[in-house]
Amino acid sequence: MRQPKLLYVIMVASISSWLLFCFYPYGVHEAVSWYGNRKRVFEMEVGSCAGNPSRETIVPVCGGKALLVSAFRDERFAPRTVRVIGIARRAGLPRLYCHICTGPSVFSVPAAVLIHSDHFGFPYGTVDFLCQLPKKAGRALEVSISARRLPDLSEAFLWIRDVNRNATAPFPRQFSVCVSTLFGKYSNVLQFVQSMEMYLLLGAGKVFVYKSDCGPLLQKVLDHYSSKGLLEVVPWEVWRHLNVSNSWTPSLGPGDLHYHGQIAALNDCLYRNMEASAYVALVDIDEVIVPRIHDTWGTMMAFLSHRHLGVESFSFENSVFRSNVFGDGGRFDIWPHVPGVNILRHVDREPLRPYAFNARKLLVNPRAVVWTSVHHTVRQRGASLAVPASVARLHHCRTLDDARVQGSQLVRDITLWKYSAPLIRNVNCTLTRVLGT
Repeated sequence: MRQPKLLYVIMVASISSWLLFCFYPYGVHEAVSWYGNRKRVFEMEVGSCAGNPSRETIVPVCGGKALLVSAFRDERFAPRTVRVIGIARRAGLPRLYCHICTGPSVFSVPAAVLIHSDHFGFPYGTVDFLCQLPKKAGRALEVSISARRLPDLSEAFLWIRDVNRNATAPFPRQFSVCVSTLFGKYSNVLQFVQSMEMYLLLGAGKVFVYKSDCGPLLQKVLDHYSSKGLLEVVPWEVWRHLNVSNSWTPSLGPGDLHYHGQIAALNDCLYRNMEASAYVALVDIDEVIVPRIHDTWGTMMAFLSHRHLGVESFSFENSVFRSNVFGDGGRFDIWPHVPGVNILRHVDREPLRPYAFNARKLLVNPRAVVWTSVHHTVRQRGASLAVPASVARLHHCRTLDDARVQGSQLVRDITLWKYSAPLIRNVNCTLTRVLGT
């Protein structure tokens, strides 16, 4: 009898350990990888800091097939930890070292390299480099990563931002929006302005746009919102270093990296807002999370968070409103001279396909998330909720998604029209200031 009982105990312990390893909040995978590297940490004071952090968004790693994006002081796992978000080749990456500037000195420690699981089969993917500051060092100010054990002070260093905040302090912003990425000389001016004004009407305090390139008219729009402090444009020129793909999969768009480095941009934006924003929306510029039974994101999230305690990420059903189908009878044909799509005119959406993948988008508590992908968080603490379409939908105005759906099968949905009066007023104001029309 003892052997079956012992076998049962071993099986239960093994299954429990596996479940804990896979699903423990914040990702035990990361903790094991990180703490497994701590024994190899060495300290070396190598000189004084250059004190000249890079102004570039994308910084190549010297001697390694990797790019650095941003650095954050992140002590959610271990004290004195710096997390560097980057892009790297998933195979054949050499041993890398963190060179951490503390003001008068630079310390070198081995970098723990964690490759994000969502890379969609491309050779390069988003990575986190974890660096632990030696105990005798002061406050980390800047960091560089290279394949050399000793730093080269002429190399570019990244400024280290804080993600740890005073839990009792109010947030500067209740909502921020992360948009990735603008590319292909993007020139959909009207839809960009409408999306911006919708974000602001719904409660966003600031929008972050990762820009590879855009048309000259849209650049004027970006400059306008930036001057008002409502928009931060992050230069996103990954294409200077890698052959970026225009698609989500290598079979549809060959290249080194998935969709212009979208996942790296989303993670960078998430960490940029950990200290400043209660919630972060992760969307494309042709997408708006539209509440159905509320008027703003604030009232919607108060409703959802009250009824779903412990939920930290909320996903919204993607509803494709076909931009070639007009359902307003000309009522909102107000800006024919402005290039781009007028979302008020397109109110016929494709029906939900049962059992098919739905490209949901997210509204999250950024402090609860470690890694995010495009349509779901990869590692987080707390629970996730697929928000019912009766509460809110992702309004996605674009070309057709499912060619099998005939025009007669489209669903009329005029929820967006409840914002038409303030949206028209604000769009008119912006276009007058930017275009003089």
